Parts: sequence; C-alpha cells; structure tokens
Amino acid sequence: MSTQVVLMTGCSAGIGLVTAKRLALESNQRFIVIATVIAMSEKSDLVAAVGDALNKTIFIEELDITKDYDITNVVDKTLKSHGRIDILLNIAGIAHGDIAELVTRDMIEKIFNVNVFGQMRLTQAVLPQMKQRKSGKIISVSSTAGRNGVPYMDMYSSTKFALEGFFESLAVSLRAFNIRICLVEPGPVRTGLRDGVVENFRTRHQDKSIDEIDTKQLQRLLDNILAENGYYDALMPEDVANVIVTRCMEPDEPVLRHLLIPEDLNEVVRIGMADLTGEKTIENVRQSMI
Repeated sequence: MSTQVVLMTGCSAGIGLVTAKRLALESNQRFIVIATVIAMSEKSDLVAAVGDALNKTIFIEELDITKDYDITNVVDKTLKSHGRIDILLNIAGIAHGDIAELVTRDMIEKIFNVNVFGQMRLTQAVLPQMKQRKSGKIISVSSTAGRNGVPYMDMYSSTKFALEGFFESLAVSLRAFNIRICLVEPGPVRTGLRDGVVENFRTRHQDKSIDEIDTKQLQRLLDNILAENGYYDALMPEDVANVIVTRCMEPDEPVLRHLLIPEDLNEVVRIGMADLTGEKTIENVRQSMI
C-alpha cells in the first residue's frame, strides 16, 4: 500500500490522540497524518506522544470544526502540501448527560455543531478531490448510542443517530466513485468524554428540585457506569484505534458499520437491532435502571 494522507480531527486527547500516535509511529511509515486540534494550546500531549515523528509522519494543525473558515483553510493547506487527502478520519466530538427538558438551547446547538454539522461540513470539503480522483475513505467514530438511544443522554444519542443517517445515505452514492464510508460504533470508552458525562449525572443527581424517579434512575446509571465490571464496563481508546486501523484503513473495501462493544452490552445492542417495535429495547434498558 502506498503512503496514505490522513486528515483527522479530535487529536488532543482520547481516541484521536491514541490513533494519531499509532499512525505516526508505524515502523513502515504507511501514513502521513494531518492531526488537528481545536487550538494549538491543546497540542502538548500529542507532541509528547509522537516525539521525533513530529513534522515527519505527523503534522499538527489548528481546526475548530464549527468554523467553515478553519475547515477550508486546513483542507486547502493539506491539498497544497500533500496533493491529496486519501482518508478523512472524523473523531472530534463532545458528550453531555442530563434530564432532557433541562438541557439548554445553547447546549443543544453546541453538541450538534460539533458532533454533526462540523463532520458534515468537513466531509463536504474533502469530497470534491476524492470524487475527482475516484478514491478515498471517510471514517467517522459514531457510537452504539447512534443505534440504541441512551437514557439521559438524549441529545448526544440524537447527534449520533443523525451521523448514522447522513453517512449511510452518503455511502450509497459514493460507491460509484470508489469512495468508502466507515462508521465505527464503540460502546462506552474510557475517555474524558465519559468522565464528563459522569460529572453531569452526579451534578443533576444532587439537584433537590428534580423528580424522585429521575433521581433514582440517575443513581442507578451512575452505579452501572462506575461498577468495575458492570453493565457499562468501558473499552479503552486503543481498542477503538485498532478497529479504525485494521477494519477501516487497511482493507481496500471496508464495510460500512463496525460495531465494538464490551461483552456486557452484547445482548442489549443485538436485541435493539432486531427489535422492530422498539418495545423490547425500552424494557431491556429500563431493567438496567431498576
């Protein structure tokens, strides 16, 4: 395989940092990585992780995917410097957990701007040169929350459902251009996003004004998330990075969806996928909150 130019987002921490490091430090140097961070002040962990590979197999650029100017600038600069973008890897995202009616409009817009509109706009920006070359891959880190709704993460789940619809639709028309779409769908992953959701739940759980039913259900969710080998036992970022590389980047014709879940969630997700009415899914998830 010839050297592939990879433009990726969300590289300051978590799955993005781990994946960027893996690609940049490959001994056979199969990839040139354009790793983006929301601000250069956020790059220190990535710089430390890649060491001497910096400005050789990996280049760090600033990109706020909610800003069209940043998107155009990074894509144009990459094309000018490297001639093409072979792979777009969408990892940047944010999460939020709360009682649905208490989520502010500002938070709803923020999470959709990052998780949905930013990915859509960046995808639009790289597509013309991929279509012209009749070659390319677009990989998006989605979530099992985009296949089965997660209680008290209603806004986050809705962004992942939106991404699933966008990329599944896009995958059909792009096959004629030899462009492949991959959706990587991990269950819970041990990252800062997960930690943030735990804090969201803790804060709301302590709110004396909320209904007793919500209080009890939030407590049960917290118990499940924090249990060492519990219902929401989490994956590691390296697990997701491995799927991205081995199932999406290396194969010439990867399939659309790549489900990645801990054993604890196998039954829940599989029931949901086969549940035409949605009732079995609701009851199965509710049982975890009783």
